[in-house]
This record gives sequence, C-alpha cells and structure tokens, in this order.
Amino acid sequence: MGFFDTLRRALNRDVNTPPPGDLAAAWGLDEGEDDQDRPVDTAGDASTYDRAQWQKKMKRILDELPDSKPEWAELMSEARALNLDTDWVTKSQVDEFLLLIRRAVSDRRFTETEHHKLALARDLIGIPEAEAEAALHAIVAEAESFFGKSVEGA
Repeated sequence: MGFFDTLRRALNRDVNTPPPGDLAAAWGLDEGEDDQDRPVDTAGDASTYDRAQWQKKMKRILDELPDSKPEWAELMSEARALNLDTDWVTKSQVDEFLLLIRRAVSDRRFTETEHHKLALARDLIGIPEAEAEAALHAIVAEAESFFGKSVEGA
C-alpha cells in the first residue's frame, strides 16, 4: 500500500473513531511499564521544555561572557522560579563549563580572552579554583594527546 492510499484512508476516517490499534503498544513503548517503572524526573517541577529553554539560555550566557554577565542573576532566579533541582542545575553548569574549556583549546590556542572568559564562568558557577584547574589540565592533556602538539597558551 502506498503513501497516498494511507493518506486517503486517514482523511476519510471518522474523527471520533480511535485509530486502529494503539500506536504506543505497536511500538512496544508501554510493554511492562507502569508509573512506578518510569524514571523519576530529577530536575524538579519544571517541564522538559522549561529545562531545555533554561539550559539553552545558560549556554548562551556563558558563551557570550563577559558581555552577558549581568544576565546571570536573572538566570539563577529563573532556575529557582522553575523549581529546578539544584543538583541538576549545578551539573548542567559544570558540564557547560567543561564544554567551554574544550571549545577554548580545540584550535590548539588558548588565548588571554579565553582565560578571562573561563575564569569569569568559573566564578559565576561557583566551581572551586583547584577543581577548575584540574579540569583544564586534564582537557588540555587530552587535546595535546589527540593533536600530537602542545596547546599554545595553556
């Protein structure tokens, strides 16, 4: 049966008639799964959409540092207003900080501007300096191993 036959039947079907068979059951999405078996959402009361939008905003703010520094307080207020789990927020921030380091060394040059940006991000997130330095050294070592050359400025 072709696409147009399926489309014709779908358009001619009575709107109040449920579709033949349950799609979730056909895909095996609900086999042996009840509410107790589903994973627990650890990000608080916020919807998946709200969490995704908050993360997107956080990434943009960190990417645009130092110009976006004044937006950080509002971002953290939004996290509290959305009732985002603090552990999830912290993990999201640290993960993004690690990505900032990776982007900074990906061209094998670590500039003074990138140093400043990472220092500011570390301060805003609240990562201890020793922890941030350890992460930086580990990522630089990984990059140098991959490139077979040293990272300038690291």
